[in-house]
Amino acid sequence: MKPPTSREKVYSLIFDRSPISIPEISRITGMNYKYVFQVVRTLRKENYLTTTPSRKLVVLDKKGLIFKWAKDKEVILNSLSPITLKLVPDYDMRNLVLFSGNSALWLLGKVITPAGGILYASEKTFKELMKFKDPKGYPFKVCIYDDFYFKIRKELNGYYIPSWGMILADMLVQGTYTRLFDDVFETIVSIIESEKNEEARTF
Repeated sequence: MKPPTSREKVYSLIFDRSPISIPEISRITGMNYKYVFQVVRTLRKENYLTTTPSRKLVVLDKKGLIFKWAKDKEVILNSLSPITLKLVPDYDMRNLVLFSGNSALWLLGKVITPAGGILYASEKTFKELMKFKDPKGYPFKVCIYDDFYFKIRKELNGYYIPSWGMILADMLVQGTYTRLFDDVFETIVSIIESEKNEEARTF
């Protein structure tokens, strides 16, 4: 069974950029409109989404969507076969990886160290990343993943993350306990709303 990596792209844009339209998702991801429509139709039937009169998609159940996403993400991470590398998160490697899961919690100031977190690298950046191996560094789960997330990445305290929603989905897969997850969920939802308000003021 093929891992649901294409669905994850749809989830990422819907969670981070809602309200957003199907044509916009298709254009940004480069995926077929029909496929995106099918994913969205399923999410609407399951009451995660609704559609505005202008055909924009709005998330009704943000937390529910993340839990659904996490089920897909567990399959995806298993298919990626992460390797454990000991690294010091030097500023020089900021363009080589995307922090997610428990390593992103460190960037958010929720945990003391990034140990055990996920780092996404591209095929292009993975070899360069190996230069930062350090036996005294923190253990990270490193995955080679789609370049798409480097295109939509977001900056967080000088480093980069793939998407806000992916941080949350990866946290659940990594087994983050409920109280911490709820705290981070509220923080991230607040950050997304602040970003949207800032964009609205810009225009």
